[in-house]
Amino acid sequence: MEDVFDMSGTPPHGWMHVIFGGGPYGEDVGRCVPGQPASERIAVPLPKGGEFAYQLVTVGSCSAPDDPIAVCNETGPAPEPPLSELEKSWLNRRARQ
Repeated sequence: MEDVFDMSGTPPHGWMHVIFGGGPYGEDVGRCVPGQPASERIAVPLPKGGEFAYQLVTVGSCSAPDDPIAVCNETGPAPEPPLSELEKSWLNRRARQ
């Protein structure tokens, strides 16, 4: 996810506004994230590395149906994604050398 701050009042095409309840992005105004419909879980990057996870609560609109707003609550640091089989084979190969 990249940082996109909406200055026009309308999210870019294919994106939607998100209100984050707490966490490192709880104070942001105008943040948009890719996707309509909203993801059940949104992982946002932390400035010092890693990610922080938010869980979707609801999607609504206070202005227009084509301008949805997702409301997400914090869930905490996102766990590292599991390694793929290819990544595991690389690590095993490296350990044997």
